[in-house]
Amino acid sequence: MSSGRTHRAIGTAAGAGYALAKANQQAPEHVLLEILRGALAGNFGARLPDVFDSPLHPGHRSLAHGIVPVATAGRAAVNALDGWQVQLRAEANRTLERLWQALVEVLCRLGAGALAGLLAGYGSHVALDAFTPVSLPLLA
Repeated sequence: MSSGRTHRAIGTAAGAGYALAKANQQAPEHVLLEILRGALAGNFGARLPDVFDSPLHPGHRSLAHGIVPVATAGRAAVNALDGWQVQLRAEANRTLERLWQALVEVLCRLGAGALAGLLAGYGSHVALDAFTPVSLPLLA
């Protein structure tokens, strides 16, 4: 069975890597923000399946670990990800006139990385659990 430490480590790496891949045409300083936030969100996302399906017993895996629901929701999120990131980056690129706008820019860039990291972290958790003796349910 994959440990929480393994899920967090793989989720962090997957989140950073996916955020980097999705930030490929951004300015270097913006890429760094997205990678950092992607790593943090990947760590968080890697823990979400066990938040939704609490591991109180070895057979805890239900809907949040199910191959069909996770694949369906994941595909929809990946399809929408480019649009979400474009919107967040466009907001970040607006003219900055005040300190508040600078804060919004940073938060939007962090959000763009976080979305990619969260998806990758969640996916990495489910992928790791698929290779355990208990494996994963098809639906729930």
